[in-house]
Amino acid sequence: MPGVSRKTSAISLPAVFGGDQVSVIEFEEGTIAFEDSGKSTSGKTFYCLPGIGDFRHTFRFLAPRLAASGHRVICQDLRGVGDSSTTFKSFTIEDCARDVAAVLDALEINTRIVLLGNSMSAAVSVSVATNHPDRVEAIVTTGGFFRDLPSSPYFNLLTPILFNGLWGQPVWVSFFRGLFGRPPADLDAYCAAVKAKMNADTKHSNVLGAMMRSSKNISWAKIADLKCRLLLINGSKDPDFTDPVAEVEFVAGHMRTESHNLAVVSTKIIEGAGHYPHNEAVDETYAAIIEKACLANPG
Repeated sequence: MPGVSRKTSAISLPAVFGGDQVSVIEFEEGTIAFEDSGKSTSGKTFYCLPGIGDFRHTFRFLAPRLAASGHRVICQDLRGVGDSSTTFKSFTIEDCARDVAAVLDALEINTRIVLLGNSMSAAVSVSVATNHPDRVEAIVTTGGFFRDLPSSPYFNLLTPILFNGLWGQPVWVSFFRGLFGRPPADLDAYCAAVKAKMNADTKHSNVLGAMMRSSKNISWAKIADLKCRLLLINGSKDPDFTDPVAEVEFVAGHMRTESHNLAVVSTKIIEGAGHYPHNEAVDETYAAIIEKACLANPG
């Protein structure tokens, strides 16, 4: 079982829960970094996963609010991004799912968790929940990618050119800026931190490309095995989807059809929000989570 240690964060942003240190575990060929709000005796345990190229700090508004409500909240950097190391050999959906299980083992968390995944981490959350059905009671996604879209094969061919050590950073930061419908007030500072981190280790650009090429269909094929509740939250102006509302309706309909053991599939469209509703529309996202994902487990 991996042990937990502490190190000073290399990201030029305040830690999600204060201070300047982050917890890490050694796993496979690298280290996985995360922050933990601390044990709770009354609330649930939320496990938050950012999307591609983003930090755990994407939950800097929502996570403290959940913690203040009595819940334990863990915010993890995906392998190869943020304070996690870039030394891993691969960056697939299943790789990222194993990282979550490793952190849960290291923290000796045996109660069922609520997984909160943004973007690609929606697919990661499905893999965690189907690989470990006894560890997940609900999944909440924001701007979730659950499947490979028709345009994915064409875009994947461009990723080695777009995301490399020479110009991957400006390409990513420019693209990232355009994903917001309601940009948070600190977006400039946030983008500066992303830029600084990527410039400090140019392997981050290669990691982004590898993650973008990783097929999500391996998780999509597991939908029939889901046994937990799901809440799908999308912004009405999410530019990652041709029609964000139609995508949510399609995914929810597929889940309801395929997952016969699934307790509840709920959806929430947040008007005017883009790809990151959890930091563009914190109040609405928080209210939806409390209403639809924090119910007593129906069995």
